[in-house]
Amino acid sequence: MIKAIELQNFKCFDHLQLPLAELTILAGGNAAGKSTVMQALLLADATAREKGDSVDASEALGVAVGSPKALVSQNRTELPEGDFSLKVQWNEQSVIFTYRIDKLQPLKLTYSQSESTQTDRLFYLNAERLGPRISYPAGVDEEILRDGANAAFLIDRADIQQRRVPGCLVLAGESSKFSIQVENWMNAILGDVNFSVTTDYVKAITDIRYGNGVAEEAVLPTMTGFGISYILSIVTAGLWCASLKNVSLMIENPEAHLHPAAQSRMGKFLECLTDAGVQVVVETHSEHIIDGARVQAALMKRTDNIQIYFFAKEENGIKVDSINVDKNGELSEWPKGFFDQKEQDLRELFKMRRKHAGN
Repeated sequence: MIKAIELQNFKCFDHLQLPLAELTILAGGNAAGKSTVMQALLLADATAREKGDSVDASEALGVAVGSPKALVSQNRTELPEGDFSLKVQWNEQSVIFTYRIDKLQPLKLTYSQSESTQTDRLFYLNAERLGPRISYPAGVDEEILRDGANAAFLIDRADIQQRRVPGCLVLAGESSKFSIQVENWMNAILGDVNFSVTTDYVKAITDIRYGNGVAEEAVLPTMTGFGISYILSIVTAGLWCASLKNVSLMIENPEAHLHPAAQSRMGKFLECLTDAGVQVVVETHSEHIIDGARVQAALMKRTDNIQIYFFAKEENGIKVDSINVDKNGELSEWPKGFFDQKEQDLRELFKMRRKHAGN
C-alpha cells in the first residue's frame, strides 16, 4: 500500500506532502493540481521498476510530455542534487527519487534513488477510456490498459483462468465466477444489464454484446451509450485487482457519462473494493461519487479508511484541504468551493424570483 507521497518542485507544486488512505479521493477545480498528484504516483512507480538511470516521462505518464523540463516547478526551490524529487512510502519503506534534466541531452530524464525498493502493483485508468466499439483488442494478458480497451478480454481470460472474486464483493448468489460478478456489479450500478463475451484468438479481438430485460436480442456496444462501456472497464479493473494481492488502482473521473444515481453507486463500489484489500485513488469532479463512498463506508463502519483532499487555486499557489469522514459519514470540513455550486445557483434563482415578484 502507498502510505504517502511527497512532491518537491514537481509541476505546479514547489512542495506537497499527502498521506494516502485505502480510499483517497482528489477533488477540486480544473488545473488545481489533482492530476499532478496522479502523475507523480505514476512516475514514481515507473521509476521504481526501471533498471537503468533514466526514465521515459511520456511513457510513464501516458501523455506526450515533450521536454521533461516541463515537469519542473516554475516556482522551484533549490535541491542539492536535482531538479525535482518524489518521495514515496510503500508500507514501511520510504524511497526518494531525485530527477535531473540532462543539459547535454535535454530530452533525457535521469534519476537516482535513495534505496532499492519492491513496490506493490499499480494499475491506472485514465479519463479518456475507450468508448463503444464493434470489437476490442485482445492479447494483453495480466495487465489493465490505461484506456480500459482490454476489459472485455480480461473478463474472458478471468473465466478461463477460473479467477474468483473475493467473497466480500460477491453479489446476488453464491457464484464467484468473474464474468457473473462483473455483470452483477454492472446491474447494481446501472440497473438491468447483461452481456456475453467471446474472443477470436486468430484475429486477436474480443466481442461483447449487451442486453437487458426488454431486449429480445443483444446488441453491439456501438448501439448503447458511452456509460456502459466506460463503467465496464472500471468494474472489470476493480474486480481484477481484488483477485490479486498488494495492488493499488488509480481512476480518473469514474463518474464520466453516468447518471447521478449511478455515480453514487459507483462511489459505493469503489469503497467496497477497499474491503477486498485494493487501495483506490480517485480523481473526481462528482459530489455523488464522494457521497456514495461515504455512505457505504458508514454502513460498513470503515469511515477511517477514507481520505478526501480538496484542491483550490489561490493567489499565492494551490491550497490543499484535508477532509475526513466521521463514523456517521459526515464530512469534517466543507471548504469554500467544495461542491457548493448548486447552492450558489439556487441563491441566484431565488434572487430573480424575488425581483420578479416585486415587479
